[in-house]
Amino acid sequence: MRPTELTPGEIADFLDTAFQHERGGDRIGLTLEQRMVLADYLGCHEEVRAAAWDVWQTRLEASGTDLGDAEYWLDVEFIEPCPQEREA
Repeated sequence: MRPTELTPGEIADFLDTAFQHERGGDRIGLTLEQRMVLADYLGCHEEVRAAAWDVWQTRLEASGTDLGDAEYWLDVEFIEPCPQEREA
C-alpha cells in the first residue's frame, strides 16, 4: 500500500474496513503492515486525514454509525503520531 497514491475515497474505504473489523464486524481487516503504514501517513498528513474523514463521515452517516465513536477511533486508536511528534 502506498498511501500517497490513494484518493480520499480509497483511504476512507480502508478506514471503514479497519474500523468495522476492530469493532467486531465480519469484515476482514487490514494487515498489520497496511494498518501501520496508513496510520503513520495520516498522522503526518492532517489535510489528507481531514479529506478522508469528510468522505468516510458521509458514508457513516448514511449507515447510521455513531460518528463520535468513529472519529475517536480514527484520532486516538488508529492514527499514529508523526515521527517528529513521537520524539518530542
